[in-house]
This record gives sequence, C-alpha cells and structure tokens, in this order.
Amino acid sequence: MGDYLRPAFGVYAVTVEGEGQIYRGVANLGRRPTVAGLVERLEVHIFDFAGDLYGRKLTVALRDFLRPEQKFDGLDALTRQIACDAEAARDKLAALC
Repeated sequence: MGDYLRPAFGVYAVTVEGEGQIYRGVANLGRRPTVAGLVERLEVHIFDFAGDLYGRKLTVALRDFLRPEQKFDGLDALTRQIACDAEAARDKLAALC
C-alpha cells in the first residue's frame, strides 16, 4: 500500500466531493473517547444536506484543523462542543472562495 501520514486525531473543517458536487462540513478523526470508542474512524457531517450518501464513493479533504480530539464528561458536553465545532468549521470554510 505504501507509506502515508495519518493526520492528527481531532476535528477538521472539510470539503467533500462526490456525486458531481462539492459539499462543506465538519469531521472528526479519532477514536471517540467520550463513548469509549477503540477503533479509528473518520466521521463527517455535511452542512445543509438531507440526502443519503452511504455506500457512495466520496473524497474528503481536510481543510483546516480546528482542535485535537478530547474526552468530554458526557454526551451533553459533547453535543455542545459539536455545535461550536460546526460553527467554527463554517467560519473557516466561508473564507475559502
């Protein structure tokens, strides 16, 4: 497969290309320590999108690192941080033309 560098675990502003479209969103790369996750995952939330892209080939571009992965005291704290992360990602992506 060759050599590669894994990006740092954390939250990113992203663009997603697929189905002939480019979408903007926020992504988490890591193990999800708040929910005792053990497996590395890339989870992407596409802004203002209501369709179903499961099973489709997508290209995710990490555009800006927002913060490192962290464990929260519970799901309420995690949910509040996700809202802040989404807002930060929107702001970062708005600066991209």
